[in-house]
Amino acid sequence: MYFSRPDGFGPFKLNAFGSTQFIGPRTCVMIGPAGQSIDVVAHELMHAEIHERAGFWSRFVKIPTWFDEGLAMQVDFRPKYLLAAEDAHGLDEVRHLTSFSSFFSGGEQVIISHYAKARVLVANWVERVGKASVYQQLHQLRDGQSFAEAIE
Repeated sequence: MYFSRPDGFGPFKLNAFGSTQFIGPRTCVMIGPAGQSIDVVAHELMHAEIHERAGFWSRFVKIPTWFDEGLAMQVDFRPKYLLAAEDAHGLDEVRHLTSFSSFFSGGEQVIISHYAKARVLVANWVERVGKASVYQQLHQLRDGQSFAEAIE
């Protein structure tokens, strides 16, 4: 769904770019007025894909927010989310951002840094397991494996 106003639709609230909402097993991708670009759409669709592959329960209970956002960043090439070399320290600190509230806490620059660092961490994981097996790894979560068993 595309919206021209960022105040949302019914019970769904948008930021100006977009969001992916989950209603049980259903996924609704909503794109706001500032998010009508291939990067934002691809990012939000990746959230929907993660939900589909890992399953409703695993998506909410097993996958930490840093991984969910980092995987969505693999198809999002907006320059402001690229990690500058001088900011490469503290990558592992992002692993502690397991909840939505912890990942999205802080000012705009802090949150941009969270996205950029999560992107690098997940890119390293994708390189290690191979692009062709990413969806298989997510299916393992659906099949009952823990995040540590399936992903790390």
